[in-house]
Amino acid sequence: MSKGIYEYSHRQIELAFAQKDELYIEKETDYIFTKILALLSTLFSDKLVGIKISNEEFKYTDEYLFSSKHKKNLFKWLERLSAMPLPANNLDFGKLKIDFETWYYDLGGTSIEFIYHEDYLLKPKDAAAILGISKVTLNKYIKQGLECMDNGSQNKIPKHAVELMRDPVYSIRMQINHQKKKMLEQTPADRLVDINREITDLQLKYSKKTYQEAFTVHESELDDPIDLYRWKDLTEEMDEILRIAGEEKGF
Repeated sequence: MSKGIYEYSHRQIELAFAQKDELYIEKETDYIFTKILALLSTLFSDKLVGIKISNEEFKYTDEYLFSSKHKKNLFKWLERLSAMPLPANNLDFGKLKIDFETWYYDLGGTSIEFIYHEDYLLKPKDAAAILGISKVTLNKYIKQGLECMDNGSQNKIPKHAVELMRDPVYSIRMQINHQKKKMLEQTPADRLVDINREITDLQLKYSKKTYQEAFTVHESELDDPIDLYRWKDLTEEMDEILRIAGEEKGF
């Protein structure tokens, strides 16, 4: 994207939000999303075979469309379009992929699938060796949300996913996206069963009932805060499912 197009789009988005121009904001959102999707598919063709997304159109609400979060996201992606770093290593690609996936779900998307070249995928034993963990621990990470492709005879793990596990922020984001996908595929009742199972495992691991009791120090003082983030996210997700169920029943 040229500097001129970037500056023009930036001004027009700013104006559209100031005037609450719904049609222009939708148009610019669709344009930027489609542009990022195309760039991921073409610039990273050494890693990606393609990206499949649902044919359903995004159903924007006024509350989201005019939100400061959405405006910030549009400017963030516009900036990335104008300064896409190339060549990108596996970690940089992984972060871009996770951020795009997160934005897709924020926009109301229901199904997105990344298809990788076979030589970009690792066998579980190789991924475990790189991370310096056992296959049992690796399987636990997969259940929690480590990106993993089911290739029939055995699971395979994209190279960027292994590197993201070393990043406390993006490892959590990867898990959150995994849970969002599961939420869209499961009924609330089925999701609650899975959440209760994961929370029970954490309760047994730490011999505590809640994450507040298990983690009495600040997250910055923890060597590996993944369990804290995971337990907290599961608890909040459970509360939200129960809240929605209560509202539907008039409680």
